[in-house]
Amino acid sequence: MYRIPLTVLFIAFISLNISAQTTRQLLDSARANKTKDFAKVIAYSTKAYEKAKADKQTKLEAEGAFVRGLGNYLSGKYDECLRWYFESERLYTSVKDTSGLAELYSDMTIFYLRVKKFKEADEVSKKAIQYAAAINNKRQLPTAVNNRGLMFLDSEKLDSAIVYFKNSYELYKNINDKLGMSYALDYQASALSGKNELDAALRALGESKQLRAGVGDKVGEVLAITNMGEIYLKQNRFKEATQNFLQTVSGAKALKYTELELYGYEILGQTYAAQGLFKQAYGYQKQHLELKEKAMDAKHNKDIEELQTRYETVKKEQQNKLLTAQSKEQQAELSRNQIGIYALIATIVFTAIIFYLVYNRYRVKQQARFREAMLEEEHLRARGIMDAEENERQRLARELHDGIGQLLCSARRQLEFAQLDGANNADDNAALQMLDDSIKEVRDLSHSMMPPYILNKNLREAIEEFICRINNKELVNIYTEWVNTDVIAIDKTTTLMLYRSVQEIISNVFKHARAKNIHIELVNHDTELTLMIVDDGIGFDKETLFKTSKGLGLKNIESRIAYIGGSLDIDTMPGKGVTYVIELPLLSVA
Repeated sequence: MYRIPLTVLFIAFISLNISAQTTRQLLDSARANKTKDFAKVIAYSTKAYEKAKADKQTKLEAEGAFVRGLGNYLSGKYDECLRWYFESERLYTSVKDTSGLAELYSDMTIFYLRVKKFKEADEVSKKAIQYAAAINNKRQLPTAVNNRGLMFLDSEKLDSAIVYFKNSYELYKNINDKLGMSYALDYQASALSGKNELDAALRALGESKQLRAGVGDKVGEVLAITNMGEIYLKQNRFKEATQNFLQTVSGAKALKYTELELYGYEILGQTYAAQGLFKQAYGYQKQHLELKEKAMDAKHNKDIEELQTRYETVKKEQQNKLLTAQSKEQQAELSRNQIGIYALIATIVFTAIIFYLVYNRYRVKQQARFREAMLEEEHLRARGIMDAEENERQRLARELHDGIGQLLCSARRQLEFAQLDGANNADDNAALQMLDDSIKEVRDLSHSMMPPYILNKNLREAIEEFICRINNKELVNIYTEWVNTDVIAIDKTTTLMLYRSVQEIISNVFKHARAKNIHIELVNHDTELTLMIVDDGIGFDKETLFKTSKGLGLKNIESRIAYIGGSLDIDTMPGKGVTYVIELPLLSVA
């Protein structure tokens, strides 16, 4: 089965992340221009939408369609706006993006209010609240509630509008969104004013003004002051109205907000005229006209500058087209050269990868062969040591039997002959007994080093013979258990190594364990041979023993067992006795 290389997957993953990040930056740029340049909103969102669609990033594609619709709404292109809103709704729904739908339906509410479609505004405003509440989005929910209040305000259902504006105010307050609170208060004041509850409207606007001042919203603060002046004018409180409108003019001048400054002069003229102060009213009307003419002249100059800029832009575009046509051929040539270079680089990289893979495979094989050779050499070295040790045992056994043993026998016969001559006494009898003991000791030692019965008996018989000999002279009870041991498929070398291991273990128990009982169990599992020796002695600390020279006997046992392909496991602790378990796979033994 063909697998995609991890490097390719990693590059693809990084590319997707970079692509998504670029689309997000385009969307952020589009949103940043909502209050400045509607054309840029459409341009950036269009690029983001197309890029997200190409990269199959459906959520970003849906957001691109939404912001594109918003740009068209701000530009007054309502048909295009609605088309992109519907496209965004389809995409958000396909990926079940509740947050995106909540934002979309909230803005669609404003769109439908603008085109006076209150039935549709009612439907989408409900959805906006429903989706924002479903995900507990504390930023979107108060906006959705506020927009539904605007739907009731525009359809002149003022009591319902006030309820929703109050609810949105509380929701904004819960998240400490002072700007949102001020908008809710402004809309609430409009509804209250429509119901002729002017004092309540003034209180709402006063709080809104303080909130806007607190967040540094100078424009909003001036607008709140202006709205309060209009209510004072309704109440015929001309002094307060005049003070507010004068603040409107001064604030608009500071902000260079020409339209608001024009309105300030106009409403001041109306305020003075309502009081019968026509001279002052005329003065402000004159200022209104002069500023209006100045603004029109500025607009006219701006239009001329824009026309000049367009002319120069067209001229530059024509020059650029000519330069582009000239450079296309050069780029085509460069592209052909680049393709050749890329192909060469790809070939080199591919060849290098193939070479690396082949070399790596060769190196792995060489390492495997080296390890096999080292294991074989280690096996041969161990076999040589074992063979040398066994040969030395046989040589010493022969020397004891044929040399010292014969000399002792000759000495005994000479002593017997001397007794026949009539020199029989107690000392001679004691000497004969000592010679008999010495001959027996030499014979036992010779047999233990190279037992003759190991050559013509199986493992079970050899161990039984060994136990029979040592049980006659040691104060330890030895129990045996044999399971399926009549025929065991092991060679003489393996039999000898297992016998030596049992001999060494039993010797260690006699010397160090202070045991009263020893249990020996031999089990033939057909595919595996298990030899277990358990004593009830004093036990030992295995880790400490193996770190000292006292553990050499156990290490020798391990070496023998490893030599024939088996394993030794020792389970012990101080005061708990010792369990030796030898396991030997029979299938690996010829």
